[in-house]
Amino acid sequence: MPRKRTPSSRHATETPVSSERRDVLIGAAAMAAGIAGFAPERADASTEVEENAALQLGDRFEIVRGPMKGELLRADMLTAGEKPVECFPVDAVTGAIRRGNRLNRTLALKLDPTEMADATRALSVDGVLVYSAVCTHKGCTIKSWKDEERILRCHCHLSEFAALDGGRVMRGPAMHQLPMAPLGVDDDGFVVATAGFTEEPGGKTK
Repeated sequence: MPRKRTPSSRHATETPVSSERRDVLIGAAAMAAGIAGFAPERADASTEVEENAALQLGDRFEIVRGPMKGELLRADMLTAGEKPVECFPVDAVTGAIRRGNRLNRTLALKLDPTEMADATRALSVDGVLVYSAVCTHKGCTIKSWKDEERILRCHCHLSEFAALDGGRVMRGPAMHQLPMAPLGVDDDGFVVATAGFTEEPGGKTK
């Protein structure tokens, strides 16, 4: 007499899935797959917007050149009077670095607050100043530093700007002072912008 077949132990412990529940599970899986397919596109678009946005309240500053490249700026990282470091603002929440917008290029330096003009000192924190690195004449990137005079100098047409006096034009064809980023320090000790640039950065035609 043939033996009666019994279900395997794996199948014996399974709970049958109703057709309704199966439909629900399939629908949920399809929805999840759809979300997974579209989320990266939305994230990429959002990141691009953040990277192209102008300097904003709460932005930190990431150093983009030199031995400290990739580090977020703190006041104790800079030495008074030394050559400025080049930075771009960073969204403190998402970490997106705003280097998609060239006008966000900045120069961070440290000077003696007692030597600063009052209005300049009010925009600094712990001796740190952050200026736009884009010359207000033709929009060249400012790269030179005259330490004895505390002057930022554009190599293109030799405009010079007083770092101790709000980026005031000292020499050259530029007609407008360099924009500054008003500064503070956040709870983690990083230098942050307390507002956008004092003026719109970039070359000026008038």
